[in-house]
Amino acid sequence: MKDMMNKIVVSSRIRLARNIADLPFPHKLEGEQAFGFMKKISDLLQESGNFKAYLMSQMSDVQKRAFVEKHLISLDLTKKNKHGAVIVSDDESISVMLNEEDHIREQSIVKGFDLALAFEKIKKVDQKIIANVPLAYDDTLGFLTSCPTNVGTGMRASVMMFLPSLTKTGKINSLIKALDQKRMTVRGIYGEGSESEGYLYQVSNKISLGFSEEDIIANVSRAVEQICNLEMAESKAIFESNKIAITDKIMRSKGILTNAYVLSTKEFFERFADVKLGVTLGILNCKDVSKLDDFLVGVLPANLMLNRGSAMNETERDLFRASYTRENLNKILN
Repeated sequence: MKDMMNKIVVSSRIRLARNIADLPFPHKLEGEQAFGFMKKISDLLQESGNFKAYLMSQMSDVQKRAFVEKHLISLDLTKKNKHGAVIVSDDESISVMLNEEDHIREQSIVKGFDLALAFEKIKKVDQKIIANVPLAYDDTLGFLTSCPTNVGTGMRASVMMFLPSLTKTGKINSLIKALDQKRMTVRGIYGEGSESEGYLYQVSNKISLGFSEEDIIANVSRAVEQICNLEMAESKAIFESNKIAITDKIMRSKGILTNAYVLSTKEFFERFADVKLGVTLGILNCKDVSKLDDFLVGVLPANLMLNRGSAMNETERDLFRASYTRENLNKILN
């Protein structure tokens, strides 16, 4: 069962929102106040030697976009050239955004379905910050944040899920409504306001106040398990209704990905979703699904350019994406 769930769940993330006591929230923060606490947090985390700090003002647009594609930073942070920064662990499993919506946004991302592990990893970072930095905290409300829905634990537990069958049947819409009533929210691949490219969705808790961290993790985990069961049942029903056509579509998409001379981002997403569905249904073999998910990030526009080590226009990216896919995808699937 867990192996099947990890074919549907791409990654698990815990994010904690924190603010410095007696400082204005980031949208009103200026000059020395901003850089003072940023340096303190940066020095604190880099003591271990396992973190590197990046100022938004010193990153290229390609580097910023690559970090967004990897979910290390938000689109909002890329616009904070004046005071924005991020501190990233060497293995990129932990990132700490500074002066985004809150002074500090700590997050840990792990592969597959394991919110408890993500929380364990980020809790160590959070405890270090709490022990060394005065944070905005109220004995009744908990951690104080820019957005009211984050007040309390300041925690957002989210899981990235691959839901092609629920999407194709239109049942995803009723699922989103049902989750909303359970104080859960469903967003696109890059969070609020983004689209569900490649049938990828983020499922997370909607509010933080009145729940413990353990409560939030348990509630989101239960919802994710239920969604996985629904997706598996829907996939099986669709496949059983038309095995030949679905198998043919999956194999054609694999053939195109491993032979195409030009691949746009849009076509790659469409074909890749078919291949991943083939893995979920057992039509295609893949010993390590996490490598397949990592491959998806590697062929997105900004990461593709970093991978090649040079800037490329759209046509050049489409050519290189196809070449990279031809050379590497079969290694993951076989």
